[in-house]
Amino acid sequence: MSVQLACASCGKSLESAERGRPRLYCSRACQAKAYRSRRAETPADVPERDDSAPHLTVERIVRAGIAIADAEGLDALSMRRVAMDLGASTMSLYRHVSSKDDLVALMVEAALADVPLPDTAPRDWRHGLERAAYRDWDLYHRHPWILPRVMVTTRAYFSPALAADSESAFSAFDGLDLEPADAFRYMFMFASYVQGVALTYVSDVEAERHAEVARIQGTKASGDAQSPLFAPGAYPRLALAMRAGADPWDLDALFAAGLAGVLDGIAADLARRGIYA
Repeated sequence: MSVQLACASCGKSLESAERGRPRLYCSRACQAKAYRSRRAETPADVPERDDSAPHLTVERIVRAGIAIADAEGLDALSMRRVAMDLGASTMSLYRHVSSKDDLVALMVEAALADVPLPDTAPRDWRHGLERAAYRDWDLYHRHPWILPRVMVTTRAYFSPALAADSESAFSAFDGLDLEPADAFRYMFMFASYVQGVALTYVSDVEAERHAEVARIQGTKASGDAQSPLFAPGAYPRLALAMRAGADPWDLDALFAAGLAGVLDGIAADLARRGIYA
C-alpha cells in the first residue's frame, strides 16, 4: 500500500523517494523556511554548541575580561573582544558565561578577591576604617572600571565579595556597642568619602585614556584648550586655591588628609555620645 507524503513546510504532495531517506520538503526554499522557524523557537540565550575551544574556562574568560577593562575601560569589553583575545569563537564563550552582564559580575568578584581582606582584628575602630579605606583605594587604582559597580547605592544588589568587604569594614565598630543605625550612618559617611575621591581618580584615568586615543588618531582632545579658569582676574579665589592645592596634583595626599578629617568627625561624634575608643 502506497503512502501519500506531504511537504513538512507547505503541505504540498511529495513523490516517494526510490532510495535513501524519505523526503521531508518539496524544495530548498521550504527546507530553509522550516530551519528559520526552528531557530525562532530556540531561546535566544542558548547559543549553538561550539567545541572549537576546549581550552576555555570561566577563570580564563574572567581574567581576559579584567585585562581588557584594566587597559581600555569597560566600554571596550565585549564577548567578541574577549573571544578574540583568547583565540576562540564568540559562541564558545557562551558555554561558560551566559552574557556580558554576567561576565562583568564575575570580574567584580575576582577583582575584589585579588585584594585580600585583613586576617587580624583592627587595633581600634579608627585603624579598622583606615585599612578598609586604603584597601579600597588600592582596588580602584588596580581596576578603575570597578568603581561604578561597587558604589554605595540604595538599590538592592548582592555580591558575595562586596558583602564580605562591607562586613569586614563594619567589624571596625566591634566593641563600641553602637546602634546599627549609627554604625550605618558612620559607614555611609566613610564610604561616600572614599568613593567620592576615587571617582576623581577614575575620571582622570578616563580623561587620560581619551586624550591618548585622540593623540593616536591625530585629533585634539577636548581638554587640550587652555582653561578659562586661569585667565587673569577671571576667578581670583578659585584660581589661587587650585594652584595652591592642586599644583602639583597629589591625589594620594589629598585622600589621606580628607580621610583623617572624616575619621576626626566620627571620633568627635562618638565622644559626644560618651564613647571613647
